Amino acid sequence: MKTILTISRQFGSGGRLIGRLVAEKLGIPFYDREIIDLAAQKSGFASEFIKENEQKLKGLSTYAHTAPLWGGGLWGNFDNFESRIYAAEAEAIEHYASLGGCVIVGRCADYVLKDKAECLNVFIHADIESRAKRVIEVYHDESDEKRAQKLVRDADRLRARHYRYYTDAEWGDSANYHISLDSAKLGIEKCVELLVRAYQVVEESSKEE
Repeated sequence: MKTILTISRQFGSGGRLIGRLVAEKLGIPFYDREIIDLAAQKSGFASEFIKENEQKLKGLSTYAHTAPLWGGGLWGNFDNFESRIYAAEAEAIEHYASLGGCVIVGRCADYVLKDKAECLNVFIHADIESRAKRVIEVYHDESDEKRAQKLVRDADRLRARHYRYYTDAEWGDSANYHISLDSAKLGIEKCVELLVRAYQVVEESSKEE
């Protein structure tokens, strides 16, 4: 298998879980935290620092895709933490994608791998009420529903801003993805089933070419 399944998702939509289950059913690697850890090794930032700051600061992305960063050379061009984190994660994404078919969650992977790998780009979304309920139940958040909805909206706002800044495209716009699924309407299991089949179709088509 060589297709890379990238999953962008609204906070609380279950996109990460869907991606992990799809990877398990297809028997391919699933990358999420691994991207942070590899980026940390190469950037010098602690993994927890990257996790906490990867979408919170605004910086320059001028050199993010101009040349390999690993091994030195371009770090001096970055005067902002977020740009350095973005660049390190982009290199980590390209590294894992080069190893073969896999599932990669978030971090503008669809944009990072554009024209560099065979991708199936997916966006997982759901209504605000369902996502707030999931945040409370799954993440054991003690917030009431009103506060949980605010957490969801704030997280979505950060993801949208981060995506727009580095890709110059709109996060969640169906035109930027091959498939968009409503996890509240369809349910987690059905989303997994649909994506497994879609992945297989893409793989079959690539073999015929």
